[in-house]
Amino acid sequence: MARLFLFDGTALAYRAYYALDRSLSTSTGIPTNATYGMARMLVRFIKDHIATGKDFAAVAFDKKAATFRHKLLETYKAQRPKTPDLLIQQLPYIKKLVEALGMKVLEVEGYEADDIIATLAVKGLPLFDEIFIVTGDKDMLQLVNEKIKVWRIVKGISDLELYDAQKVKEKYGVEPQQIPDLLALTGDEIDNIPGVTGIGEKTAVQLLEKYKDLEDIMNHIHELPQKVRKALLRDRESAVLSKKLAILETNVPIEINWEELCYQGYDREKLLPLLKELEFASIMKELQLYEESEPVGYKIVKDLGEFEKLVEKLKESPSFAVDLETSSLDPFDCDIVGISVSFKPKEAYYIPLHHRNAQNLDEKEVLKKLKEILEDPGAKIVGQNLKFDYKVLMVKGVEPVPPHFDTMIAAYLIEPNEKKFNLDDLALKFLGYKMTSYQELMSFSSPLFGFSFADVPVEKAANYSCEDADITYRLYKTLSLKLHEADLENVFYKIEMPLVNVLARMELNGVYVDTEFLKKLSEEYGKKLEELAEEIYRIAGEPFNINSPKQVSRILFEKLGIKPRGKTTKTGDYSTRIEVLEELAGEHEIIPLILEYRKIQKLKSTYIDALPKMVNPKTGRIHASFNQTGTATGRLSSSDPNLQNLPTKSEEGKEIRKAIVPQDPNWWIVSADYSQIELRILAHLSGDENLLKAFEEGIDVHTLTASRIFNVKPEEVTEEMRRAGKMVNFSIIYGVTPYGLSVRLGVPVKEAEKMIVNYFVLYPKVRDYIQRVVSEAKEKGYVRTLFGRRRDIPQLMARDRNTQAEGERIAINTPIQGTAADIIKLAMIEIDRELKESKMKTKMIIQVHDELVFEVPDEEKDALVELVKDRMTNVVKLSVPLEVDVTIGKTWS
Repeated sequence: MARLFLFDGTALAYRAYYALDRSLSTSTGIPTNATYGMARMLVRFIKDHIATGKDFAAVAFDKKAATFRHKLLETYKAQRPKTPDLLIQQLPYIKKLVEALGMKVLEVEGYEADDIIATLAVKGLPLFDEIFIVTGDKDMLQLVNEKIKVWRIVKGISDLELYDAQKVKEKYGVEPQQIPDLLALTGDEIDNIPGVTGIGEKTAVQLLEKYKDLEDIMNHIHELPQKVRKALLRDRESAVLSKKLAILETNVPIEINWEELCYQGYDREKLLPLLKELEFASIMKELQLYEESEPVGYKIVKDLGEFEKLVEKLKESPSFAVDLETSSLDPFDCDIVGISVSFKPKEAYYIPLHHRNAQNLDEKEVLKKLKEILEDPGAKIVGQNLKFDYKVLMVKGVEPVPPHFDTMIAAYLIEPNEKKFNLDDLALKFLGYKMTSYQELMSFSSPLFGFSFADVPVEKAANYSCEDADITYRLYKTLSLKLHEADLENVFYKIEMPLVNVLARMELNGVYVDTEFLKKLSEEYGKKLEELAEEIYRIAGEPFNINSPKQVSRILFEKLGIKPRGKTTKTGDYSTRIEVLEELAGEHEIIPLILEYRKIQKLKSTYIDALPKMVNPKTGRIHASFNQTGTATGRLSSSDPNLQNLPTKSEEGKEIRKAIVPQDPNWWIVSADYSQIELRILAHLSGDENLLKAFEEGIDVHTLTASRIFNVKPEEVTEEMRRAGKMVNFSIIYGVTPYGLSVRLGVPVKEAEKMIVNYFVLYPKVRDYIQRVVSEAKEKGYVRTLFGRRRDIPQLMARDRNTQAEGERIAINTPIQGTAADIIKLAMIEIDRELKESKMKTKMIIQVHDELVFEVPDEEKDALVELVKDRMTNVVKLSVPLEVDVTIGKTWS
């Protein structure tokens, strides 16, 4: 049974563009959201519906030139916004994609895609048993008959609904052939078809149920109610014109060779290079479409003689990739099962050290030789997520020089808005190469021996590990060029690469936690929770599960009769989220108690009870991770546990921080915190005289701001006013709106608006700077920090005003927050170098954005404070001095 599938390419491209995040782009800056959406939809549709070698398919697109409808009505489609530039850039790629997927692209000057489809559908009626049209447009439904059906996208890019004649009637109340008559009466805002003023859909359907079409209605106009009759007589010409505009043309001058439309599957030679260029790794994976495997030179180093020869090659190589395979992810308690190295594409060597049932080399001998190479100041070490490998090596007594190139961090710098930077994804995205997954590898392991890497047959392990090193080395060559093209080499080589060793040491240092203190605190909090629960039950008149949103909703809004706010949840209950309850806090005495209960319970479960379980049994310390690829601004993030998220402002939060103490009672905790660094950076970037003067003369900038926004003398500023001034200062950095500020300060929007106006009167060049940075970001599509870190902001190109506003906030904040992140990273590098060179015992243990925390022996305390202040304040020279607040204590609180 022969079937014909006709796709409305223009409608689908628009749908994909507006359905998907406009920030999607390649590492070279090609926008891809519409192309990706089309690819996803077409691949899925082909898989689900189109039979290779049997079915026929084509995709029609509008031509840019005016059509015959514009001659009928100059304002036809005038309501539609101009085609976004980001979509225009993608249309050539979309057409290439369609052809690479094996479908014919059809375009005819002066005609729309709809008309081409209508013509093909009508011409195909004698030839095909079924004809399917795939579109998002309603006017295509006029073609529906026994043979022709329409797949309409109803949600997103892939939720399709099939329309036959019955479905059209059910949905619109008219027969398919009456769709042009329906549009003639109601008009179409999207295409600017005027219709008849005063006739809505309900009236139009009633008319078309009684009369065959517009002409029949006009022939019986005397039978119609006066109001309808009057409207039709007044807009008769408009109705006739509207129908002409709505009727699809079925005689487009197009010659069709139907055999060219027979679907033969995708064209691998066209599709793979295109998917690689567009970096559509997930689609390559779905289609199992990768570069052909070429013969590679992966070798197992079988004895020390072969290893010696490899060492000589490494010494002669200008750069080399290294990859460690370990028995676990704990650097303090893992064996190095094997090491792979690569210094030439498609060539790699595997050194087995701790395989079971294999010929292993002696670890001490291997590490002794590799130590010479890895610690050589001239070594150019390449790797993927080298921080882990470095930690393992450091525990084994090897201190590698800072990496020359980490592919994970390079990919992150190139595309900081992305989320995935694992080697498998990078290989697919940038090389079109499908790697052997860890899961596939472990399937070679016998369940009898568990699932340790040491149990994998050495040949399989060697291929897997060598592939890692080889692909990493190949990515190094590709990503190096992209870093250069994006002008990111300075931030990469001067900041991110030296920081790897710093973070590795900081993570190995870990933090010491007083578990006995936390145990007592847990008991105290447990009692507090019991007391709060009893009081909540008393007020409620019954016990209930305070952790159940459903039960809390029932108690508050049904039993106690509190008036709910906000929408209901999926289960139909009113929301009891924290922000909702905070709004209702003054409505009933039970609500502040529930909020307090939730806060204490979260602190207890997230920190007090969780931290002791994270202590490493070998070191007696907690070893969190500090991640270089976790935020788009350049700030570090922390995980397992998130030490940057320990609460600071509440008394309860400060209590938890008291648990972080020196492991040796004679040592100290020293905290060094940049003072108002983001405001100082704003002063430097904006060059505002008042802001510069405040920092140069040591004037309290929050008091200064408060005095202006409240129109009082600085000496009259109260603590509450200063807090508001501080909020305004920092809100400006984050691009806050008057509404956002009003919410933060709990004041009317008008008052917040006045505060912002007064702020810019005091700091006029800050306003100029903000306008300039947003304008440049819109022009270039990205912003940079003072040190060259780059962030693309595609939100600025969005049609939606809220998305644009989000882009503006990012444009304002990123250069400031990102510069602050770069500065503290540079300071960390300097301090770490000095600690190492001076052979100090002090340990850098935590970084919280603008703050560094150290564990310091008593005899180094004064020297450390002097060192930290010097390096942090002098690491970069701004137009204003950098200042650091230092606290010394027996706890971090």
